[in-house]
Amino acid sequence: MRTSCPALLLLAFSFVLISQCAVAQIVIATIETGSIPVALAINSTTNKIYVVNQSSNNVTVIDGATNGTAVVTVGQAPAALAVNPVTNKIYIANAGDNTVTIIDGATYSTATLNIGNSPLAVAVNPTTNKIYVISWNGTVTVIDGATNSIASLAAGSHPIAVAVNSVTNKIYVANSGDGTVTAIDGLSNSVATISVGSFPCALAVNPGTNRIYVANEDLHGSSGTVSVIDGGSNAIIANVAVGMYPSAVGVNPVTNKIYVSNYGDGTVSVIDGTSNATGTVSVGVWPGPLAVDQVINKIYVTSYYWQGSVTVINGVNNSIVTVGVGLYPDAVAVDSTSNRVYVVNSDPSSSTGSVSVIAYSSPPALQFIPLTPCRVADTRNANGPFGGPPISGGTSRDFVVPNSQCGVPPAAAAYSLNVTVVPHGALGYLTVWPTGQDQPTVSTLNSADGRIKANAAIVPAGIGGAISIFASNTTDVVLDINGYFMPATLSTLAFYPLQPCRVVDTRWSNGPLGGPFLQGGVPRDFPVTASACNIPASAQAYSFNFTAVPRGPLGYLATWPAGQNQPTVSTLNALTGVTTANAAIVPAGSNGDINVLVSNDSDTVIDINGYFAPAAPAGLSLYALAACRVLDTRKTKGLFSGTIGVNVAGSPCGVAGTAQAFVLNATVVPQGALGYLTLWPDGESQPVTSTLNAIDGAVTSNMAIVPTTNGWIDAFASNPTQLILDSSSYFGP
Repeated sequence: MRTSCPALLLLAFSFVLISQCAVAQIVIATIETGSIPVALAINSTTNKIYVVNQSSNNVTVIDGATNGTAVVTVGQAPAALAVNPVTNKIYIANAGDNTVTIIDGATYSTATLNIGNSPLAVAVNPTTNKIYVISWNGTVTVIDGATNSIASLAAGSHPIAVAVNSVTNKIYVANSGDGTVTAIDGLSNSVATISVGSFPCALAVNPGTNRIYVANEDLHGSSGTVSVIDGGSNAIIANVAVGMYPSAVGVNPVTNKIYVSNYGDGTVSVIDGTSNATGTVSVGVWPGPLAVDQVINKIYVTSYYWQGSVTVINGVNNSIVTVGVGLYPDAVAVDSTSNRVYVVNSDPSSSTGSVSVIAYSSPPALQFIPLTPCRVADTRNANGPFGGPPISGGTSRDFVVPNSQCGVPPAAAAYSLNVTVVPHGALGYLTVWPTGQDQPTVSTLNSADGRIKANAAIVPAGIGGAISIFASNTTDVVLDINGYFMPATLSTLAFYPLQPCRVVDTRWSNGPLGGPFLQGGVPRDFPVTASACNIPASAQAYSFNFTAVPRGPLGYLATWPAGQNQPTVSTLNALTGVTTANAAIVPAGSNGDINVLVSNDSDTVIDINGYFAPAAPAGLSLYALAACRVLDTRKTKGLFSGTIGVNVAGSPCGVAGTAQAFVLNATVVPQGALGYLTLWPDGESQPVTSTLNAIDGAVTSNMAIVPTTNGWIDAFASNPTQLILDSSSYFGP
């Protein structure tokens, strides 16, 4: 049931609820739950949704792919929950018997911990695997997720909401009884007290600006306030006037806007995080819990409590649409990968509650602008925003790409990058993602033996145009860019997929697209439009896969438009002398030609899967998605060789059925030597091309743009291997 502070159950775990996009603003399913559902949380990695049923003392587990359900018994009067997507554990605060139930997301087995009086809210720091449970008696219980050991900390009077900044490892607790916020240092468990307004009942964190926004209801006043805390100093920056009885707070870190539900006057206050100026959006009766989709810039607000609806605010112009749901909507969450919005309907007049599943609006269509290949960052250089120091193991670093020397405008929505690691030893994995979003549970590349490796990646822009890079072990990183994507203009280019086709192979007999092999230090011009691959003269950039077959150690291979000076970039490295592949988008040069240079003698193979040209009816746009795992044969069919089919559109990754090409990161974990892996459209003959090679048996990754005609692709492995496919975007009409 909704209380005077209806947002507290949602905000306890709202930091993990980052969203993406799907198809339309309609309810596509209504799923029955237990009695009086009051909160929900999502594990986007497993595509499972967990709903707390307060009166039936259980949790409904929804399979996001099928909408099938399971029920797990928990403690008495469960009130809140949070998910650790890394460990696949779910933590339930049971207010009725002063316990926390821990659910294993794989087996649904449970464990129970006894904690303080009336636990009301819970939040997880997935980076440290610590869980924070607040209780009405003024305590914060810290659970070590690895051992389930607990520590108890003192908060203020009647704590009611909790939020985590996993970047700074700080935890913030709103204390409704004494008008304070308790700030906890996650490393030392030391606490600080910050005075805010009257009856603080909700809070949220902007990890990009390190500011904390606290909604103060001020039950005896005509309007509420939001206290803005500087996370670095714990100082109050401002107290911003909002509507009557603010009860929920959400942040879009990309736009730096803050959204506050005011259930006393039927409005949402919109705060500009830079200036603290406000605007007001009327949304209906008793607006309550809200969730922010930071990618498509939409805000979902429960309202019309007795009628049951969700108001959808367009973050660009504050226009609204209304979607009908069930009675008494008490919580809302958006999923970052399955492209769904989930709304809990408590309906106290019924013996069961429900969850409304909304499919929501499409990601923006983006088209390509090619750039002369350019070095964005090199951490081997002197310290600076695009130089050193190296990325230390277990940490991440942000790079604001538009601020580099490469001429990328702030309007760029995604980047076509080449990421090279120069590890200081073994590197388990490196991950690249948009700054401001949660770090996804996928990897961009691996270098277990510490060799220099490169991989292409199309990465959406995050807060301020920045991208984040995490390294499991200390490494230098080199970032090169060859283009960017932005909303369509007269100068942007659409994508045209091709059946994978071999353009160049210097192992062939001598000719413009054949032998001889490339000599070290001598650039060579390739007239790629003269190939048999149906590349038109209108093509202004090519989607290639380069494979080097070195005749010894190969320092690097570089490619660039013919007729231009060689830029200071590289496409791939093969210092071990093993056959090595990497994808690259290469702008067309003079007469459509490209140049290729190798530092040491090497044969070179170039395959094509599409090209970029001025928009026409058959042209496709890029639709960026949250990084998501489509396939992991280690968890399904196991080792394979030969051909398998992969239903990419049927995965939980939010790829639209209209997709005509997928942007994938393919990783092989071979049993031994792997000659090659090939990906191609299902239903077509296997082409004479390859996606990657792992002749030395090493874990190997490569980006692949793979056309499709039916939502499926095929994969062929020449030797037994595991295959992991992660999606990041797709091309469609």
